[in-house]
Amino acid sequence: MFAHARRRLTLAYIVMFALVLIGFTIAFLVLISIVLAPNFDLAPDTSSEQAAQIAYDAAVERIGLALVAADVFAVAFVGFGAWLLAARTLRPIREAHERQQRFVADASHEMRTPLTAIRATTENALRPGTSPVDETGALRTIAVAAEDLSSLTADLLTLAQSADGTLYTEAAPFDLSVVIAERLSLRSAAGSPAPALVRLAPDVLVVGHAEDVSRICDNLVDNAFRYGGPDVRVEVRTRATERHAVLEVSDNGPGIASSDQAHLFEPFFRVRADAAAPTGTGLGLAITAALARRNRGRLNAESQPGRGSTFRLSLPRSG
Repeated sequence: MFAHARRRLTLAYIVMFALVLIGFTIAFLVLISIVLAPNFDLAPDTSSEQAAQIAYDAAVERIGLALVAADVFAVAFVGFGAWLLAARTLRPIREAHERQQRFVADASHEMRTPLTAIRATTENALRPGTSPVDETGALRTIAVAAEDLSSLTADLLTLAQSADGTLYTEAAPFDLSVVIAERLSLRSAAGSPAPALVRLAPDVLVVGHAEDVSRICDNLVDNAFRYGGPDVRVEVRTRATERHAVLEVSDNGPGIASSDQAHLFEPFFRVRADAAAPTGTGLGLAITAALARRNRGRLNAESQPGRGSTFRLSLPRSG
């Protein structure tokens, strides 16, 4: 990301310098043509040598004025261009800083809940006269809170590794449909809900990381069942276009409001934050989107309230 930004910034500076040079040249030529126009008042008795000296002095003076005017123009042009370029360059840095601040604040908030539970439960258990039954209940509460904290920490680590390519093993070719079929089979064997309809196209070859794609499928199917309601119908499809291999996970659940769709892949964002909302860290879709980018793919969502949702993963085809 930074290498790409560096190339773009270098190219922008080169273009700006070229424009300044061209503008300076044009301005100088225009000014030179104006100031060197013959306009000398010479006395009738002025000799040729004196006339030449007067013309030379006047020409030097006017060229100096032309250079000063051209320099002022160039400085003004460069200043304005630099101001615009600086604003454009700093905008993504400012946005990244704001996202980082929100991320840190959200992560701290999410961690505070299990930590508060652990601290409060421990203090209650350490009070004199606490019965063994109460101590056992306190230990169970602490164990659950510690598990939540461990899950959150693992998700944060996965998100960080997905974003910067850490532990990024070498990509390899695989069949998208085969990986999805294996993942759905493992889900069924583990007792997880199975999609009502599975349509997998043959020979959908991609180059990437099968483990990442398997986790993307798992996250999308889990979300469809968790947020779709008790009678939700989930469908999984793969298909190939001219340039992309596509995985689609659709459901007929309540859908997602248009105002929420722009924030779906932001860390800690939840469509439902009420007490009846499914439990979770709010990092699932953010991790899924990061895994898609790590495999040179793109994840998007289409949804209409009351008509269900479709999450679509597009990966470059092999060959």
